[in-house]
Amino acid sequence: MCTAIYDTLVVLEGVTTKAVPWLAESWTTEDSKVWDFKLRSGVTFHDGEPLTAETVKWNFDRWQNPDHPFRYPSQKYEYWDTEMSTLVESTEVVDELTFRITLTEPSVLILPKLALFNFAISSPKAIQAQGEKYATQAGTPVGTGRFKFESWVPNDKITVVRNDDWWGGKVSLPYTQMPKLTKIIWRSIPDNNTRFAEFQAGTLDQADIAQTDLATLEGNPNYIFTVTPSTSVGYIAFNHARPPFDKLEVRKAWAHAVNWDALIETFYSKYAKRASCFQPPAILGHNPNIKPYEYNPELAKQLLAQAGLPDGFETDFWYVPVIRGYFPDSKALSEAMAADLAKVGIRLNLKTEDWGAYLADRKEGKFPVWALGWGSDNGDPDNFIGYHFIWSDGKTPNVEDGYNNPKLQELLRKGRIVADPVEREKIYQEAEQIVHDDVARIPIAWPANVAVDPIYVKGRKEWVFRDQYENFYIER
Repeated sequence: MCTAIYDTLVVLEGVTTKAVPWLAESWTTEDSKVWDFKLRSGVTFHDGEPLTAETVKWNFDRWQNPDHPFRYPSQKYEYWDTEMSTLVESTEVVDELTFRITLTEPSVLILPKLALFNFAISSPKAIQAQGEKYATQAGTPVGTGRFKFESWVPNDKITVVRNDDWWGGKVSLPYTQMPKLTKIIWRSIPDNNTRFAEFQAGTLDQADIAQTDLATLEGNPNYIFTVTPSTSVGYIAFNHARPPFDKLEVRKAWAHAVNWDALIETFYSKYAKRASCFQPPAILGHNPNIKPYEYNPELAKQLLAQAGLPDGFETDFWYVPVIRGYFPDSKALSEAMAADLAKVGIRLNLKTEDWGAYLADRKEGKFPVWALGWGSDNGDPDNFIGYHFIWSDGKTPNVEDGYNNPKLQELLRKGRIVADPVEREKIYQEAEQIVHDDVARIPIAWPANVAVDPIYVKGRKEWVFRDQYENFYIER
């Protein structure tokens, strides 16, 4: 939805992760450290303000500077902190339409990172006028994108209308066009059954379909399935700074005590696969030589005894309160996992909370062990295994999980610098092996990307790393 309203400097081609021009019509660099981006002329925000190098820099300053007058404590800048804070040294305005980014070290990663929707450009004037209300229920998001914000009814719907002045409809690019749809309405229907029933009744043109409901639609000539490779993972995470999860034997015991294959068969669709390592095969650096943790309750008991816990232990386990592709039914899956763990002496107190609080508390290291998942934003391993395990301050383990492996840090930082994809792949495969051997997290499943459209919804392409709002149209 955000990418319908906003634009980034570059976007990914779609099927591949190649960066292609967007708000920036071109870029140059001589050393991969200093990058100059030439902005398109004549681009305006939805409030009529022109896009210039000054407005782009204003956005970067707001992300980068904790003391920026329009950076508010209530708003999170997690992506800047993890993706850009140690990469971007400075930014500057070269001329009206040339924006310069200087990196802390040479890196080609700046291009796929700039494609992340978190670095889309907002109207400075709109933020200055709305203050902390900007882009909330009480405010109005203002970008340069294909659609303009119209209304937001809390807990009901968000409506956008086509931006007939969108710059992308006035240029000739092989990978975009003016949207055919004049309006999009996103409805909030949290309950899976209700949402699925409305989709089948035809009151929704598209919907987030739970994996367990996909089989109901298969073979029905009124629907078209589009399946693309998995770019996500559901996992169990440990706080290594909290006993007993500071012990490798305990983490291994958990991994071997659960029949993960049975859980996947029960709670996921046929399109999901058992995860053998953290990154799915579609992500550079996936390690095909790693085997999944074996289901072996007796070995789990032995490992607990080696850890000095022959009678097991009790712990709180936090499961996600929302439906996600990587966790179609987190509560039920957690209950089934708890039953397996109880057989080896690990007793779980299942807990959850509001999604926003859940993410914040997890980030602050308040959970001993929890469930979560990740979907790639740009197909790059630095946005996958790197995002989760690199130390955000470059010096100390992240508060979230307290995981401390200096060799892994060395590899992940090297992966940010090396340009050769063959060498990068080897670096990240070695990193994958370390994460697996340390049982830093337990990857459960790689759910495939499955889109289901009624036959009257046309235009979908097999894009993985980019939205396609401009492609869709209705033909009844």
